[in-house]
Order: sequence, then C-alpha cells, then structure tokens
Amino acid sequence: MELIQIRYFITAAQFQNLSKAAHILHITQPALSKSIAKLEDELGVCLFDRSGKKITLNERGEKFLDYAITSLQELDDAVAAVKSQTPSPALYFGLLHYSEKFLHCLGAFSKENPNVSFHLEQLDMASHNIDTNEFDMLLYPQSPLFHKYKGYMIYSDPYFLAVHKSNPLACKGSIQLSDVSEQTIIFLKHGNKLFDLPYHLCVSLGIHVNDGMFTNNYETQRWLVSNNHGSGFVSQGSTSSYATDPDIVLLPVSDKGLSQDIMIGFKRQKHLSADGKRFADFVRAYFGI
Repeated sequence: MELIQIRYFITAAQFQNLSKAAHILHITQPALSKSIAKLEDELGVCLFDRSGKKITLNERGEKFLDYAITSLQELDDAVAAVKSQTPSPALYFGLLHYSEKFLHCLGAFSKENPNVSFHLEQLDMASHNIDTNEFDMLLYPQSPLFHKYKGYMIYSDPYFLAVHKSNPLACKGSIQLSDVSEQTIIFLKHGNKLFDLPYHLCVSLGIHVNDGMFTNNYETQRWLVSNNHGSGFVSQGSTSSYATDPDIVLLPVSDKGLSQDIMIGFKRQKHLSADGKRFADFVRAYFGI
C-alpha cells in the first residue's frame, strides 16, 4: 500500500465522482480507477459501490476513510514538525521608524531570496538601551538621540500636514509653516524629551499653536485628525492610512528643511552573515548609496 494510493482514495471519496477527482489530482480517470482497484485488492474488500462514473462509499469505505484521513493528517503534522526544526537563514531588523519605501525594498529582496526569513521588531523611539548587537540592521530617523549609530542615509522623507476636510486649509494645494499659526496641532512625541522635527521648527520660528496635543502613535494622530480634533504633521512614509481616510486631506509643506532623513545601519561587516552581507549590498544598490 502506497501513500499516493491513500491520497487518491481520499480525493475520490470526497467527490464521489471519478472524473472530478481525476481532474483535481491532474491524472487520467483510468489511472485513478486503477489506483483505487489496486488498493481494494490489497485490502481484500470493495470500498465503493459503482454506477458508471459515479461512485458511492460503502460502509467499509466510510470506516477506512476515517482512519485514512486521521493517518494522513498525523503524517503531514510530523513532516511539518521535522521541517520546523530545520534552521533556515534569518535576518533580524530593528525598526525605529515606519517606512513603506524600506518595506518595498525588503519585498524586492525577498523575491530574489525566497529562502531567507525576516524578523522585524518595532522598537520604542524613547528607549536608550537598544542592544544593537541583537539586530543585523537598524532603521532610524536621523536624530541626536541616535548619534551613536553609524549608518547611511537612504532617503529624505518630506512632511505633510494632515487636516480634516472641513479645515479652511484643506482647499490649499500646499501650505507653509506659518499657515498653521493658531491651529490646534497634534504633535508626535516619544518619551519625555523626543519631539518630532515639526514641533522644534514651530517653536524656533515662534509659531503659536492652540493647545498643542501630543501622542507617540501615528494611528492615534490619524484618528484625532479624522474626527476634527486638530491637524498633524506626518512624514511621507507613514501617510498610507491618512491618504485612504475620506475625512483627511494631506497638504505638502513648502518650507525647506521640513523633511526627515531616514538612516539604515548594519552590523559590522565581519559580524554579518552571508545573507546579511547580501542584503546590505542589495540595500545600497536599491537606494543608490
């Protein structure tokens, strides 16, 4: 008795039609009939009652089907368990910034290297105790907070102002920072001291905002803007959920310098695995570093 015979029998029993079962199995009907007949010969009993192409499980067939399905599931589980114990190449990434551009890069690399798995961990921007040795790569915004990390700038991410559709600014094609004077702005803040760049620029330019609000989460900011509780600056790489919100309008900010440099850093070359080195080379080529 062969495993393929059991699989053929189960499929035939499910469809109870030799033509349909053969089509699903990508074999000819005579080949399927021959396989089932051989199985019945080995068992010494008939499993089906036949009427032309139509077959119906008999009492013995129903009993054998229950055991066959259970046995096949246990075998498939055993194979999966063994495979899961087999180590596969893996790269570990620490993300201090959400970046759709980087995720597209990762997807392109994955298509060329389907055997490499990825572990992505979103890190707390306010954390000062990140163990860089845990990761093959770190993605982070350029900031004094991360001065100890050595990396490459992969691109500069411009800011947009997200406003509710009823906001008077919504009809503008773009805005300047001075346009947000007297607006209620929902700023991003990480920990006690780390504010996003737009906050520092507003303060340095003396731009007064009404009762500034703070959150450490883009999704919370998006909800507040969508429900007309204020406006918020969002970097381009994080605009996807804002852009699909029918109650939000995204306005480019024309002021020079209102953009965030996105950095990528790798383990030292001698500590990178072969897959890590290949990914590092791929990133440099992808972003033209």
